[in-house]
Amino acid sequence: MNMDQPAATFHLHCYQCGHTAPLDAPFTCPACGDPLSLRPVRVDAPPRWETPRTMWDYGALLPIRDPGAVVTLGEGATPLVHAEHLAAKYGFGEVRLKNEMTNPTGSFKDRQISVGISRARELGRDTVAVVSSGNVAAAAAAYAAKAGMRAVLFMHGQAGQGKIRQAAIYGATVLCVDSPAPSRVFELCLEACSRWGWYHLSTAGMYEPYNVEGAKTIAYELYQQYGGELPDYVVAPVGGGGLLGGLWRGLLDLQRMGLVAHVPKLVGVQAAGCAPFPQALEQGWSFQESLKHPWPDPETVAGGIADDIIFDGHTALPAIRSTGGKAITVTDDAIMAGLHLLAEREGLLCEPTCAPVIAALEELGGMGKGARVCCIVTGNGIKELPYLKTVRNEPVRVAATMEAISDALKKT
Repeated sequence: MNMDQPAATFHLHCYQCGHTAPLDAPFTCPACGDPLSLRPVRVDAPPRWETPRTMWDYGALLPIRDPGAVVTLGEGATPLVHAEHLAAKYGFGEVRLKNEMTNPTGSFKDRQISVGISRARELGRDTVAVVSSGNVAAAAAAYAAKAGMRAVLFMHGQAGQGKIRQAAIYGATVLCVDSPAPSRVFELCLEACSRWGWYHLSTAGMYEPYNVEGAKTIAYELYQQYGGELPDYVVAPVGGGGLLGGLWRGLLDLQRMGLVAHVPKLVGVQAAGCAPFPQALEQGWSFQESLKHPWPDPETVAGGIADDIIFDGHTALPAIRSTGGKAITVTDDAIMAGLHLLAEREGLLCEPTCAPVIAALEELGGMGKGARVCCIVTGNGIKELPYLKTVRNEPVRVAATMEAISDALKKT
């Protein structure tokens, strides 16, 4: 954990009305009722900020004060890959891909879980519990194993079988709850945590703001990887909104340090079969109003972002509104086309959950010709191989002769 920079002091902050409170206050704003988020009281630019080896090289900007409490598997410091083929196809000046698939369990959730479970250790907890469609569960199980803690995973109806198996192999207790609605499963998990004294590790800032802080470090890395010249657009998939809200708050930290004059336009993408985020923006709803309109019967191939409510809408909604960004909705057909396009043109196999950011380039291309774009590729497609069993280029069985190989090549 790098503490060369003086550790930031944090307080609780309301991004709706600006109210601040000490860290030991309740997580709900007494002035307007929105959830409170963690925010550094003061953010100083580091005297030197070298390319990170892990996310914890930004430890001074994260809310864990005891270095001995940090639970890490080497998350962060993920590649920023040029995507020349995508840039040419859609007419952008540049497209780059922030490849979060290289994190230890294969998704950006490792960043959030690392901070959250470190907080649990600071508090002396021995059991953590999460609600998840897969990636959070896998990360929580792996980091709990590293920390010597028990993990209880509440998997809801959008969870993929490959991710359930990945989570289970770390030794966690896996509960597949018979409900398609993540909000209902959250109620059960919260009740269990209250009854048995577990730490609620789900990455939903409205319940536990520490658990979404790790996403901010993606913004810090982008600043360094772009040499300080951030792109025009940053595109991210949205489920509960914790990634988008975390990116925005990390960019605001950079702005407060005086390192950037303005932040990029943020673009959040959801599947048409579960799109409470675009709906809230189109209707002009506040976060609290959006909670009154859960999405009925979520149904999409992108199960990892099929949240029926925007759990982090208190930061995700202002992220779009304050940056002049946009919410985009894409169909399942477009999602799968984006997944194949990314694999076939750029050599990266992502999961359906993050393929919407590639599908969104079609619409964004008409708005930002010549623009510089960064897509956050959040999760590895290897997690979904059972689901991706149908591929465009089916294997061809041939006899062990050159003639048979030659004949087969002529048909491809």
